[in-house]
Amino acid sequence: MHSQSSPVPTLDQLRALAGLQGVEPTDADLEAVARFLETILPALVEIEARLGADVAPAGLFRDEL
Repeated sequence: MHSQSSPVPTLDQLRALAGLQGVEPTDADLEAVARFLETILPALVEIEARLGADVAPAGLFRDEL
């Protein structure tokens, strides 16, 4: 369930993260989340690679010159 460029958390890691939020998902829920992450993370890595180093992360405001 892991790829080199965008590792997907294991089901145990996802379960632990959910537990920190007070949520107790089923295995089916965790598997669905893992499949979603397997789909979205590579696309996010690709988008990030296409952005220039001078592009500020979303939500950060820069002074206009």
